[in-house]
Amino acid sequence: MPAGDTKIGRLNVLGKGGVGIVAKVEGKDNKIYALKIRRVDANRLSMDMESVYLKRANLVGVGPIAHAFTENFILMDYVEGWDIECWLSQHNVSTTQVRAIVTSALEQCYKLDNTNLDHGELSSLSHHLLVSKDLQAKIIDFESASMTRPPRNVTSISHALLLNRRISKLIGDYITIGKQEELLQLLRAYKRDKIRRNFERILKVLG
Repeated sequence: MPAGDTKIGRLNVLGKGGVGIVAKVEGKDNKIYALKIRRVDANRLSMDMESVYLKRANLVGVGPIAHAFTENFILMDYVEGWDIECWLSQHNVSTTQVRAIVTSALEQCYKLDNTNLDHGELSSLSHHLLVSKDLQAKIIDFESASMTRPPRNVTSISHALLLNRRISKLIGDYITIGKQEELLQLLRAYKRDKIRRNFERILKVLG
């Protein structure tokens, strides 16, 4: 079932990264899934740890649900939708919808921080934050995740919203982000103490 905007030869796939290729597949139950396949030239011998990290994220309601895995494959929910930049630039969205997506993404990052799981690549939002067809924020791709380094999910995504010129401009068309220096101070405070009060102050500055 070829599908997606990424081409490998003549085959369209959902995505291609340094570790794996993600393809759209149909299961025996006739449901559509996303299958991540380890590349033969990947810099790791298995995707076992990625599966562990994805399942941990699932425990707090984050990421596509993992259904099965081996050292070379991860079968998970297929998220039909758009990357955040595409959604903001090509769809007729409302301020309410943008606020909901940004807030949901930040809340998911807060949950990841509190489960001690660092995604690792949320500074690159266009590749790791999807907006589903039913307008839900979905954080994807945990191949660079870690539970040994300090979690920086809220700070990473906040910096991306603020410092990525393309995304910050698109979001700025709908919501007003507070002063950059104030946000940076709040992020430093949150980094020292990841309590709910500090997180909600960041939410407020991000509109």
